[in-house]
Amino acid sequence: MRIDDVLFHIHRRNLETNTAAFPPAEFETKGEIVELEENAATLELLFQFIYPQHHPHLDTTPFEVLAPLAEAAEKYEVYAAMNICRVRMK
Repeated sequence: MRIDDVLFHIHRRNLETNTAAFPPAEFETKGEIVELEENAATLELLFQFIYPQHHPHLDTTPFEVLAPLAEAAEKYEVYAAMNICRVRMK
């Protein structure tokens, strides 16, 4: 995936397992680059929620960063990120 001239290499199985917005891995894309409209900083944070690892701590993350992250999480249905953003934005 390429965003802001940043190329993210994301494992398709992780997208399939942890989001509902990307096509299942059984569809062949042949290395297709997908361009997304969100900025690279937002997507870098979002993609941390689709891997089996500790999720980023957002305790001190400013609203200006949380708001676009929450929108992207809703758009791509990344439920772990949606839940954390909801808690942090209260």
